[in-house]
Amino acid sequence: MHLIAHRGGVVDHGRPENSPAAIQAAIDQKYWMLEVDIRRTQDGEPILQHDSTFAKYYNDPRRPEQMPWAEIRKLRASPGNAAPLHFEEACRICGQTGMRLMLDLKGSWDRPFYQRLLRMIEAAKIPQPIYSLGGPRVKPLFDGKVMVSVSRQSLREAADKGDNVSRDYFLFELGSDLKQESYDLCRQLKVVPVAAINTFRYTMAKRDEWEGPKEDIAALRKLGVAHYQIDSRYGPLLLA
Repeated sequence: MHLIAHRGGVVDHGRPENSPAAIQAAIDQKYWMLEVDIRRTQDGEPILQHDSTFAKYYNDPRRPEQMPWAEIRKLRASPGNAAPLHFEEACRICGQTGMRLMLDLKGSWDRPFYQRLLRMIEAAKIPQPIYSLGGPRVKPLFDGKVMVSVSRQSLREAADKGDNVSRDYFLFELGSDLKQESYDLCRQLKVVPVAAINTFRYTMAKRDEWEGPKEDIAALRKLGVAHYQIDSRYGPLLLA
């Protein structure tokens, strides 16, 4: 199994999303890849932060783009008492331990910002592949050096255009949506299918947050799917 830790690592009551402790736990538990959420501060710095405001862990209702990095770095999370992480520091931690990265880009920015992210990734020697959510639009912003997510339809369109789909793309679908048709298409085109198993998706679909993932994972494993972006609570379902 190739497990990708959603929201920046192993997240639980003692480890906030995208925190040093959550990242280290993912490294210790030998996750294959870490998904990190990237936002941009008022003064243009890339930081790790999932939600649109700092209310959840830092008790601050402001948004990252309303605050300079010098002010953000003074915030302290509860639990853990850690400051928000700069993307460069997260890259350093991952590079030292061989952890791969999936980027969840929480915004659309100018090309120089993406290029700066790429320089940080390369300087830290993050192992390939590097994945990014956001679809084909972000591929040229990273000079084609990052594999990007596609839907089934976008994958077919890219293949019809003659794109090198096995080099440039991975299929990203919810675990409840990734069926035989998607899997067969990926096998045909030699593209990796990644299934997302995230609690909030089951809540939105009004499915049980445990029985739903169990059912989907059983069906996905029967298909042969080996790559999963998961909330860490579901790790035991995939490693069993």
